[in-house]
Amino acid sequence: MMLFWERGYEGTSMADLTHVMGLNPSSIYAAFGDKRALFQLVAKRYMELRAQYAVKALEEPTLERFTRALFDNTVAFLTTPGHPPTCMTLAGAVGCSLDATPARDLMTAIRKQNQVALRERLLKARKSGELPKEINVDDYTRYLSTIVAGLSIQAANGSTKAELKRTAQMALRHLGY
Repeated sequence: MMLFWERGYEGTSMADLTHVMGLNPSSIYAAFGDKRALFQLVAKRYMELRAQYAVKALEEPTLERFTRALFDNTVAFLTTPGHPPTCMTLAGAVGCSLDATPARDLMTAIRKQNQVALRERLLKARKSGELPKEINVDDYTRYLSTIVAGLSIQAANGSTKAELKRTAQMALRHLGY
């Protein structure tokens, strides 16, 4: 997982995988299928084990607490020692060649699933009266997703935890929190 996360789908070769996993290529193919199948398993594991920061935020009872937790959890995740300073769904398959279209499509599907969960949380806020009716839920969903993705890009660019926190705080102020 770490190799795909650090290098992306295309940047990770079978030779890299055999070295890190301590297996020969035939054992990897026998156990996981091809590189694409292994990447799919890795993406699933990443979502289940590592990328729970947004899921935890969704559990917050109010829109403000959810939004604060979303940004705080994202910054904490991106600056966790021992893993790359970016989200695998962004770095894993963005800018892939046509040969890697399935990997790119998988990462896109995961990001879209995340947006659906975010949209559902915003609809809940609309029903409770926390999100004004004049705010377009789809636009707001894309806006929050863009901020979270932007934090990931800035982390990959080398922004520090303090810088990311200040960026998140600025976004919160612009959102009225």
